[in-house]
Amino acid sequence: MSQFILYKSRKKSLRQIGLIDRIISILVSYALPVLIFAGVFITRSDRSPVLLLSIISFWVISLIFLIFYSRYINKTLEKHGDLVVTLNGIKKSIAGIESIFDYKQIKEILIKEHIRSIFFPENKDGSKTYVVSITDKHNEEEVFVISSQSVSNPRVNFLDSLEYIEKYKNIKLNIRRK
Repeated sequence: MSQFILYKSRKKSLRQIGLIDRIISILVSYALPVLIFAGVFITRSDRSPVLLLSIISFWVISLIFLIFYSRYINKTLEKHGDLVVTLNGIKKSIAGIESIFDYKQIKEILIKEHIRSIFFPENKDGSKTYVVSITDKHNEEEVFVISSQSVSNPRVNFLDSLEYIEKYKNIKLNIRRK
């Protein structure tokens, strides 16, 4: 039994937060190698040290921006409820109201990375939160944002717990990652 936190946002929509996070992750992943290459090029070509200093200061400013952005995200997301992966199904509870998704009634589970951990990844894929979409046999879909790591067992992420259920219960869940 693994328990995960359901999130809601106080300020921006969860979709906007995920989009901003994706853009920042792409910019950082492309900017860092370019800055390193530019720094090596400047030091080897005997260019002005002012140019090298400006590149280093740009990198430091980017790092400070990332720190403030991750703090902003932590303040924006707040706990809305719980999602518990049990042997019988996935139980969602919000403000005392519970609903259970039985594994036999689930048609598909779609898992998409939402917010990535910038500095210290919480799990092997580097996600802090997931967008989970559960579609049942009647094509009714429910979408929510959850923590990637379990609250009750910090070493287990959501995908691992579903794979364990598949193996333990010997049922085939249609799990897709996007």
